[in-house]
Amino acid sequence: MLPDLLKETVQYQGEYVAVPLNIHRVDWIWANPKVLDKVGVTPPQTWDEFNKTAEKIKAAGFIPLAHGGQPWQDVTLFEVVLLGIGGADFYKQVYLDLDQEALHSDTMIKVFDQMRKLSTYVDPGAPGREWNLATAMVMRGEAAMQIMGDWAKAEFLTAGLKYGEDFICVSAPSSGGYIINSDSFAMFQVSDEEQQKGQLLMASMLLDEDVQKEFNLLKGSIPARLGVSLEALTNAP
Repeated sequence: MLPDLLKETVQYQGEYVAVPLNIHRVDWIWANPKVLDKVGVTPPQTWDEFNKTAEKIKAAGFIPLAHGGQPWQDVTLFEVVLLGIGGADFYKQVYLDLDQEALHSDTMIKVFDQMRKLSTYVDPGAPGREWNLATAMVMRGEAAMQIMGDWAKAEFLTAGLKYGEDFICVSAPSSGGYIINSDSFAMFQVSDEEQQKGQLLMASMLLDEDVQKEFNLLKGSIPARLGVSLEALTNAP
């Protein structure tokens, strides 16, 4: 019922400890096409292009990158750059293996160099800002782009904006692979039989096909459960 990667993620020592709700892709660029058109640029496909595009946007009087300077947002941005410059294998060496050679490599220096450049493309009000407030900056045309997971789609749609007209999204520059995230309900180990039945009922409800489809339509993600029709998601705005 679940993809192998999610099974591994929500198990501990071979036992399920959580129920996944969805699968998010994290490394997206959300952009205001009207701002891009005014500046005469297109969404960047490489980090070098990103920097050149950001400089043009900045020179035109717009904020190139809407960002919220909270720890999790900073880490998310770092991970996107890490994957984009180093690729999937390098990402695993750094995060899973804590490989010292990778951590001290020229590639890692390039990652930090890119992070330094990105810091010059955000506005002074970024520290502490919530992610959805950064999204609103793109909506209003104050900022051109935001690097954020696909949950940002729900913000744009809730505001009544139309994809292709008011906002667009493209993959963040990457040399291979993508970053996923899954929202999950964790459950404590209980001995009471009625509580165990309640947990099983909760799990079955969360993985119900209709619940998975409707929830993820609103959330901007795709179902965690295999076998759910993706037609409605594919045709969603």
